[in-house]
Amino acid sequence: MKIKAVIIEDEIPARQTLKSYLKKYFPIVEVAYEIGTVQKAKEVLQEKSIDLLFLDVQLRDGLGLGLLDTIQKLKIRVVFTTAFDDFTQEAFKHKAFGYLLKPLDPEDFKEIMNRVIKDITYSDHTTTIIKVPFKSGFTLIDTNSIIRCEAHSNYTKMICDNNETYIVSKTLKLVENEYLKEDIFVRTHQSHLINVKFVNLKSIENNAVKMINGDQVPISRSRKDVLFDQLKKLT
Repeated sequence: MKIKAVIIEDEIPARQTLKSYLKKYFPIVEVAYEIGTVQKAKEVLQEKSIDLLFLDVQLRDGLGLGLLDTIQKLKIRVVFTTAFDDFTQEAFKHKAFGYLLKPLDPEDFKEIMNRVIKDITYSDHTTTIIKVPFKSGFTLIDTNSIIRCEAHSNYTKMICDNNETYIVSKTLKLVENEYLKEDIFVRTHQSHLINVKFVNLKSIENNAVKMINGDQVPISRSRKDVLFDQLKKLT
C-alpha cells in the first residue's frame, strides 16, 4: 500500500523540494499528480482517490482556497504550501494538517507529515502501513512489502521486496506481536519470521524454505505444520 498524494503548486522549485523531501523522509508516499492550476485540480480531485494534498494558496488561475469545500467533502488531508502567512486562519478553519511557508523547512515538513501519517494509520483500519522505530528515529513500511524478518539480539533485520533492508530497534518477538499479526506472517524458526506470499513454492525442503529473493530460511520441526497450513491457503 502507498499513500497517494497530489501536489497542487505552480512553482517548479517548490514541487521539486516537496518531492525530494518525500523521497528522503517518507518514501511510502507516492506523488500521483502534479498540478499547476485550480481548474485542473478540480477535475483530478473529483475523479481520483487521494489521501493527501499539498496545496499552494495562490495559483496562476486563482486561489487554492477555492478547493477547500471539495477537499472537505472528499475527506482528503491537506497541507498548505505558500510564501504568505495571511491565510493561516482560513486554513485551520478547514482543518488543514499544516501550513508550510516557503522556502520549505525540512524539520517543519517532517513534523507535519508525521501528524498526517499518524492520522492515516489510526483512522484507516485496513491500512498495511506501520511506523517502526530505529536508533535515529522512525520509518514507514508497508507490511505487504516485507519478505522476511531475522532476529539479531535485541534488534530485527527486516528484508523488503524493494531491495531495502531495515534494522529495527525491537526484538523479533515484539515485531511479530506489535506489527505483523496477519496470517501471512509465520515464524519458521526461533530467529526467523517469513511472509508466506514471498515463498518460492518450488524450493521447499524438509528443513528450509527459499524465498523469491533467493534467501534460504530454516524451518524448525515444531513449526512445519503451521507453515504448510498457511502455504496451502495460497494455492
